[in-house]
Amino acid sequence: MNKLLFLEKKSKLFFLGIGGISMSSLALAAKKNGHEVTGYDAAASNITRTLEENGIAVYHSFDKKHYDGVSLIVYTGAIHDDDIVLSYPRSLGIPEMKRPTFLGLMMKESRNPIGVSGTHGKSTTTGMLSSIFLSEEGRDPTILAGAVVPAVGSAFRLGEGEDFLFEACEYQNSFLDFYPRISLILNVEHDHADFFPDLRAVQDSFVKFADRSEECAIINYDSPGARVVAEETKTKTYYFSVTEKKDFWCENLTEEKGFFSFDIMTKNGCFTSVSLSVAGIHNVSNALAAAGAAYLSGISAESVKKGLEAFRGVKRRFEYRGKCGKMQVFDDYAHHPDEICATLGSAKKMGYEKITVVFQSHTFSRTEALWDDFVSALSLADSVIVADIYPAREKPIPKITGKALAEDLENGMYLGDFDAIASYLKDSTDGGILLVMGAGDIVNLTDLLLTDKAK
Repeated sequence: MNKLLFLEKKSKLFFLGIGGISMSSLALAAKKNGHEVTGYDAAASNITRTLEENGIAVYHSFDKKHYDGVSLIVYTGAIHDDDIVLSYPRSLGIPEMKRPTFLGLMMKESRNPIGVSGTHGKSTTTGMLSSIFLSEEGRDPTILAGAVVPAVGSAFRLGEGEDFLFEACEYQNSFLDFYPRISLILNVEHDHADFFPDLRAVQDSFVKFADRSEECAIINYDSPGARVVAEETKTKTYYFSVTEKKDFWCENLTEEKGFFSFDIMTKNGCFTSVSLSVAGIHNVSNALAAAGAAYLSGISAESVKKGLEAFRGVKRRFEYRGKCGKMQVFDDYAHHPDEICATLGSAKKMGYEKITVVFQSHTFSRTEALWDDFVSALSLADSVIVADIYPAREKPIPKITGKALAEDLENGMYLGDFDAIASYLKDSTDGGILLVMGAGDIVNLTDLLLTDKAK
């Protein structure tokens, strides 16, 4: 078990930004290891309520009393240096640690840490890996994903075994605090424009991450940006590919309404055959990456097949939620143009007569940097309703608005407000599929669509 041996017995920990999916998982891990855990987050959410149900007090305002007896502050990059919730404990000299450092020290206590990285696909592939390892008798993995994994019922699982399966995010170079034995690199594209000025900067970061791998990196040959990383890293490299015969590839690929069956091949021949329960050619690629890591970890072919076929996605990744009028409503986390293209491509092959998208872009800097790509990707839908941009940590950028994005779309309209969008859709007589897309608070729109709260 990951016993958090780097902490003193029964430490009192205070997590800043505890409402994030990864931070909440680390807080639960610390709680289950016998430590006293409290935390702060600006707003209440389903995540903070779950933490409170598990005995973790969560505060939503600053109070000096919250820091009494605290032995360590753990915080995310979203907490700024001048924020009083961080500056005050610093003035007291309370030790502090960033989330990636805490996670990195935690994984060092495992013998087989596997880090899943990439511009997109991380949560899904971590979910696939989890399903595979949980299918293997005698393996009891610790799991830390960026979304709820149905097989676990959470984004977090504390196991007794030597395997640590974790999602490794590149933002602010946070994954450079991690210590993977095996690293997966699913794809490398320009993203997080507020931190990475261009694709080259992203690639440099991924090269450093690959270099941290104790044993090897498994890299997507089909991603040009990832191939550059493979060529520049010093670590041993394996390729996976949907299109070429590399180290891990597929043969006998067949499709039925967007769902694929195929043989997973290695240089030793056919490893196993699978029929995926998640749609899209991008998930064939994700499955090959997960199978490659499992193969190199000694997981049986039977467990790889069983785990991949049992996997039905993670929360908010093409997740069916219910019906709004005649439309089938799905939640999807897509917030990068490539992700939007992959999701819409899958939807088109599933036979829906019309595809309607409600899109909330995530951060002004990403929207500005990838504007033309967003316009191109969203044009694949029949109709697009654009909400206001979710600012996250950023201040507005002049002329970069949801309304302006909608005006650049031939198939777009701007409504902005969730109540207005919900009312419009509830009055619609359209059928087909409704995709609610984005990484911000747009999930609240789906809840609104499936209730009678719309005005």
